[in-house]
Amino acid sequence: MKTKILATALVAAGAGFARKRHFEKVDAVAPSLRHPLLYMPVSGLTKISSLLPAPQRNWMPVAPAAAGVRVQEVTPDYLGHTAPTGFLNIPEHITGDGAVLWIHGGGHVIATAGANQAYPSKLAQELGVPVFSPEYRNAGEAPFPADLEDVYTALHWFQENAEHYGINPAKIAVSGSSAGGGLAAAVVNKAFDEGHPVNFQALIYPMLDDRAVLRKDDEGRGNFVWTRTDNEYAWRTYLNREPGGPGIHEYAAPARRENLAGLPATWIGVGELDLFYEEDLAYAQRLKEAGVNVQTHVEPGMYHGADVLVPRATSTQSFNASLLKALRDFFVESSE
Repeated sequence: MKTKILATALVAAGAGFARKRHFEKVDAVAPSLRHPLLYMPVSGLTKISSLLPAPQRNWMPVAPAAAGVRVQEVTPDYLGHTAPTGFLNIPEHITGDGAVLWIHGGGHVIATAGANQAYPSKLAQELGVPVFSPEYRNAGEAPFPADLEDVYTALHWFQENAEHYGINPAKIAVSGSSAGGGLAAAVVNKAFDEGHPVNFQALIYPMLDDRAVLRKDDEGRGNFVWTRTDNEYAWRTYLNREPGGPGIHEYAAPARRENLAGLPATWIGVGELDLFYEEDLAYAQRLKEAGVNVQTHVEPGMYHGADVLVPRATSTQSFNASLLKALRDFFVESSE
C-alpha cells in the first residue's frame, strides 16, 4: 500500500514538474500571441489524420469567402492529369494584373483547400488581385509526389489561362504556409526546371527539410502547435519511408536542392519559436549565396501557426504586413 502511495506521489510530482516546465516555455511567447491552448501540453496532432476518412476534401466544409470576393471552382487539367477542384478567389475591386497561387498547409496530412478558404479569399480582398487556392491530395490518400503533381498542374493551368482573367502570367506569385510553403518552393523549383518559371515566391514558415528530424537539439523551438513528434510523423507519412536518409527527392524536401541559382526573388517569414526556424533561415541564406534576391522576416516570440491561432495579435499584424508588402512590391516592380 505504501509503495502504491509513493509511486502515485512520484507520478504526480513528475507531472507537476513537467507542467511547470511547459508553462515556463509559454513565457518565451510574445504576449500578444499567448493563447489558452498553449497551456495544454499536447503533441502528435498530425496523427489524427490516420483516423480521418480520406479524401478529406469530400467531407470537410468549405469556409465562407471574405466580403467582396467571388469564388469560382476550378478543376485544372494539364497533359492528361486532372487535379482536384480548387478555388479561384476574385475580388470585386481589381487593382492590377497580378495574381497569387496560394497553397494551404497541414503537414501534407491534414486540411483541405476548401476548409482553408478564409485565408486566400482575405488575401485576394487585401491585395486586390485574384488568388487561386488549388486542392491537392494529402499523404493519407497518396504520398509524394501526388500533391506536387496536383499543385504543378494547377500552376500550369493558372499560367496558361491567366489572360482570360486579366492576369499577366509573368506576375503570378506562388505562396503557401507550412507544408504548403514547402510545396510552393517545390513547385517553383519544378516550374523553373521545366521552362515556365515563376518570378516571385512568398514562403510562410515553410516545411522544407526532412533531415530536421535528425537534429538532436531544437534549441527551445517547436513546443507549440507543430512539434517534433508532429514533424516526424508527417514526413514519414508523406515520404512513405523514414525521413532523413539518402535518396529523398529534392521536390519532396526543397532544402535538399543543391543548385539554387536562377530561382525567383523570395520572401521567407518564420517565427522565432517555430520548429522550422533553422531550416527556413538556412534555405534563405543559401538562396542569397546563389544570387537570389531574398527578404526574410523573423517574428520575435512567434510559434508555428500563431498567425492562424491569434489572427488579430499585434505580432500577427506585423508578420502579415511584411508578407503583403513583399507581394505588393513584386506586383509594382514587375510592372516597371
